[in-house]
Amino acid sequence: MLEGIISAAVVIAVGVFGFLLRGYFGTYVSEKGKNLATREDIAQITAQIENVKASIQTLAQLKTDYEQQRRHWLLSFYDSSVEMLHEKFSVNFGDFPSDAGRSLFEFQQSFRGIVASMVKEYQRIVLYFDEEDPLVLNAEKTLRVVLEAYSVFKERFRQIRLTSMEEGAAFKSGDPQRIDEAVAKSNDANEVYWDQMRPIAESFRDALHQYLSFVNQFLRKDSHIDSQVS
Repeated sequence: MLEGIISAAVVIAVGVFGFLLRGYFGTYVSEKGKNLATREDIAQITAQIENVKASIQTLAQLKTDYEQQRRHWLLSFYDSSVEMLHEKFSVNFGDFPSDAGRSLFEFQQSFRGIVASMVKEYQRIVLYFDEEDPLVLNAEKTLRVVLEAYSVFKERFRQIRLTSMEEGAAFKSGDPQRIDEAVAKSNDANEVYWDQMRPIAESFRDALHQYLSFVNQFLRKDSHIDSQVS
């Protein structure tokens, strides 16, 4: 009888212990799972935050690159315009050496190169600014004057070269009459060229002055924004 009571008590105790053990391990496993899920959530959130930060940095860099390109092409167009004004519209062909037209040929190639550069730089400005922006409108006005000048250049410069080469050959010959005739022809060619080019050069100077005014406004405004951000 006593052994039966003891056996029953042992069974009950084992059952209770087993129940408690299952409860303990069930709770442990559940908490362990929750902790694991929490760590995974944190890892996912951290990864998303890093992705967002990377995207923000990428957008910031793109904005910086965009603003730098806007400034670059505005100033490149201005630099080419200044070169045109002070090197091509202010030249004295009489100062060129008598080298069988080689220096004049180089001048011709350089003139074409500046015009080509200004066309490309204007097209870049159009890409980075609204078509009604004063910067675009003034760059277009400046470019139109340059293209008008280039039309005169193509029409008249060939005669400048030919008469200059003839003048050099005449001086080498030592024939006074030939020299006088060559000089007269050269002077006539220069006069015709500058009669057409001089008013265009003045228009170009005015257009460039207006363009520079708007560029200065843009750069001051842009610098003010940068200083506020920093």
